[in-house]
Amino acid sequence: MSAPFTFTNTAPAVNMPPSQSQPLMLQNFASTQGILAVDHVTFNNETGGQHKQVTFTSSNVPTVPTTPPVLFTMPNIPSGIEQLFFYSGSNTQSSTQYVNATQGSTFLLGGIILKWGNLAVTGSPVTFASAFPNACYAVLITGTSPAYTGGFVATGVTVGGFTATRTSGSGPTGYYYIAIGY
Repeated sequence: MSAPFTFTNTAPAVNMPPSQSQPLMLQNFASTQGILAVDHVTFNNETGGQHKQVTFTSSNVPTVPTTPPVLFTMPNIPSGIEQLFFYSGSNTQSSTQYVNATQGSTFLLGGIILKWGNLAVTGSPVTFASAFPNACYAVLITGTSPAYTGGFVATGVTVGGFTATRTSGSGPTGYYYIAIGY
């Protein structure tokens, strides 16, 4: 049986003889088996009930806060190709962590948050697009100019940002950064 799956929730009806309810009940049983067979190992199999795969409808973004956690798909900007996402908890832990921009962040499975960006000058504070809810573990910095051979260090690292400072080298350069935390 293929979609759409027809189900009559009033069968069997009160005071309806079984001979009249039987066609609707058989339809309901067939629909139940059909819907369970989508992405699952179905009845009469030792691995019955287990997933074969998970198929999502397109762009089914949940509303946060989400409890329990929700796995869903939505188009990834700018490609427009559906991607897998995960929301768990509040806005800070969910939708605002998905930013596709020069400076942004993403919430990775397992509770890790990755933030990135690029800036033109060193020495001024960087403020993340959204603060880490708990802690920033590390900030990695590299220069944007291939001709620049100096180094950088992240100082004053907090959940909300850091300051990029040159440790050596000269000449103008901007920098890229990646920060990891939770």
